[in-house]
Amino acid sequence: MRAGAARAALLALMLVVGGRAAFAQSEPPLSIPPTPQLPPPGEAIPIEGWLLFPTIKTYSILSDNLFQSPTAPLAVAGVGVTPALTAEWTNGIHTTTLTGNFDRQVYPSDNQINTFDHQVSATQRYDPLPDLSFHATVDYTHKTISSGLQNAIPGLPSTNQSVVLPNGDTLLPNGTIVSPSGQVVGHESPFAGANGTSTVNPYDQYTGTFGFDKIFNRAILSLTAAVMRTNYVNTDAQDFSTQSLTGSTGVWLGPLFYAFSDGSVAKNSGTIQSPGATTSYQVRGGIGTRQFGLFRASAYYGHQGSQSSNGNAGGEIYGASLSYYPTPPWTLTASADETVNMASQSFVSQLALTTPGLTPLQIPLGSSTRITATTLTSQYNIDPQWTTSEHFGFTTIQYINSTRLDDTFFADATLTYNIWRNMTLSWEYQYNQIKSNAPLTSTKRNYGIMSALYKF
Repeated sequence: MRAGAARAALLALMLVVGGRAAFAQSEPPLSIPPTPQLPPPGEAIPIEGWLLFPTIKTYSILSDNLFQSPTAPLAVAGVGVTPALTAEWTNGIHTTTLTGNFDRQVYPSDNQINTFDHQVSATQRYDPLPDLSFHATVDYTHKTISSGLQNAIPGLPSTNQSVVLPNGDTLLPNGTIVSPSGQVVGHESPFAGANGTSTVNPYDQYTGTFGFDKIFNRAILSLTAAVMRTNYVNTDAQDFSTQSLTGSTGVWLGPLFYAFSDGSVAKNSGTIQSPGATTSYQVRGGIGTRQFGLFRASAYYGHQGSQSSNGNAGGEIYGASLSYYPTPPWTLTASADETVNMASQSFVSQLALTTPGLTPLQIPLGSSTRITATTLTSQYNIDPQWTTSEHFGFTTIQYINSTRLDDTFFADATLTYNIWRNMTLSWEYQYNQIKSNAPLTSTKRNYGIMSALYKF
C-alpha cells in the first residue's frame, strides 16, 4: 500500500509539473521564443489573409514482407500518391490552422491490400500573452492498416502548424525550415518508423485535445488533455475509447544543466479491453545539459505501470543519451534505455507496453519483461541540397521467469535531394528483424520507398 501511494504521489507530482512529450529532454527556453517567421515568397499561397500550403507526394514501395508477418510474408510492389493542404490564418493572438490530406496506395499484384487513408483536422491557438498560449484541436483520421496491438498510451495526431524550433528557425506546415531572417535553410526529412506486425483492418479515429503552454523565467510548463474514440469498420468488437493527460516541464539549474520531467496517463475502455478498463501511466524525471564543446547529454529515471481487472503490471524505467557534433552539419546521438514490466500475474491484453528505442516488436502489458534498448542516430547535411540520416536500434527483451528471449534489430537510411526550391526527392531503405526462441515470432523485412514531394 505504501509503494502504491508513493507511485501515485510521484505520478501526481510529475503531471503537475509536466507537459507535452515534445518538450521531454529538450532545453527550456532562456527567453520567450520569437513568433514564427512568415514564409518567403513562393512557400505559401496568400488568399484573403490566409496562407495556403498545398503539397503532393508521389512514391513507390517495394517490400518482401509488407506486414512483418512471421508465418506468411507478403512480397509486393506498390505506388502511392498523397495530396495535402494546410491553411493558416493569424492576427498574432488568434491562430487557426486547417489541414486535410489523403493517401492512396495501390498494389497491382494484390488489390485486397490497397489503402485509402485520409485525415482532416482543425486547430485553434490563443496567445493572450507572449509567454502563455492555449490550443484546441479536433481531428478525424481513417486508416486501412492496423497494428497487432494498440498502444496503451497513444500518441496525439499532428496539427501541421508553423512552429519555432529550439534554434530559432521556423518549421512551416509544408516541411520547409526558415531562418529568423526569412531564408530557407532546410527541409524536414521524417522516416518511416519501426512498424510492428500489422494487418488490413480499417478504422476511424476521432480525437479532441485541449492544452496550454506557459513559459516562466528560464522554464517551461505544458499540459494536454485528450479524448479519443476508435471505431473499426469490419467489426464493433474492437471499438474502444481513450482519455489521456500528458505533460512535461523543464527548468534551468545553472548555465550548463537543466532538469526535466514528463508524464502520461491514459485510460482505455471498451470491448478491446474486456472486461472493464485499463489505466496506464509513465512518468520520469532527469537532468540534461546544453551543448558543451562537441557534446550534449541527458539521463532520466522513472516508473511505468498499468492497472486493470485482468491484472496489474509495472516497473522502473531509466536511460541516458549522448549527442556528439564532430562538425557543424553532422550530429550523432546514442542512447540506452531500460524498461522493467513486472506483471502480478500473466494476463492477456490487446494493449502494448510503451517501449524505448526503435523496435518492430510490440510487448503486451500482461507479460513480465525486461527491455534493454540501444539506439544510434546520425544526421548529416551534406550541402543545402543533399541530406542523409540513419537510424539504428538493437533491443533485447528478456521474459522474466521464462526461458523466452527476443532480439530485434532495426536499420533505416534516408537520402534527400532538394532538386528545386519547391521539389524534394528522397530514397529510403529499411531493414528490421526479430529473432526469438518462441515459435511463430521470428521474422524479418526489407522495405524501400522512393518519393517525390512537390510544394506549390
